[in-house]
Amino acid sequence: MKTKILSLVLLLSVAAHADCVINARSKTKVTIVDSHTIILSGGIGPDIMIKSWAFFNRFSEITVLKDSFCSYESDVLLVDGQVEDVNQVTKL
Repeated sequence: MKTKILSLVLLLSVAAHADCVINARSKTKVTIVDSHTIILSGGIGPDIMIKSWAFFNRFSEITVLKDSFCSYESDVLLVDGQVEDVNQVTKL
């Protein structure tokens, strides 16, 4: 019983921190923060910070494939020809 309650609490805490965004494809600028973090800015709505296991560098070609997505979603970015998932999405 304790394990079921603990599992439920952990699931709810992850869901509470999973942010979702819309209009991501309308963003006009990509800023690379570090090798796993980018910020999308410009366009409609607030800026968006995305963390991924993908490697970003100043020469990376980055395309947003989905207009609306949440944290831990797959097939969101195209980075240097590779389709990549996102780990964390935050509206700034």
